[in-house]
Amino acid sequence: MSSTANWALVAAAGVAGMATFQILLAVGFPLGHAAFGGAHAVLPAKLRGASAISALVFVAAFYVVLARSGLLGVAKESAPVRVGIWVLAVIFGLSALANGASHSRWERFLMAPIALVLTACFVVVALAS
Repeated sequence: MSSTANWALVAAAGVAGMATFQILLAVGFPLGHAAFGGAHAVLPAKLRGASAISALVFVAAFYVVLARSGLLGVAKESAPVRVGIWVLAVIFGLSALANGASHSRWERFLMAPIALVLTACFVVVALAS
């Protein structure tokens, strides 16, 4: 297995975990101190909706990183995958910055590093593929 595949698998595991986290937030699990600034243990309805949308973004990211690395499907060179990997890398980079500046300790010390690792993985896969 190539080094790029390893980076893609790390990214896929990370986004799968984050999708699961966002789904749990969306259905009302009391994990909100690690999301959206940490102000609510259980997210209000509006933020639950945002978590549901975030989960969809993470599911799309799962497909994009595996497709771009050649581990899933045949769409490696398709425009949505080529552009999507970079869009997601930027989103995760901005997320790392936002989480690093959050008032929530969970976001600063857990979510920011996760977002930083995802950013690195997506950039490596984008450049190598």
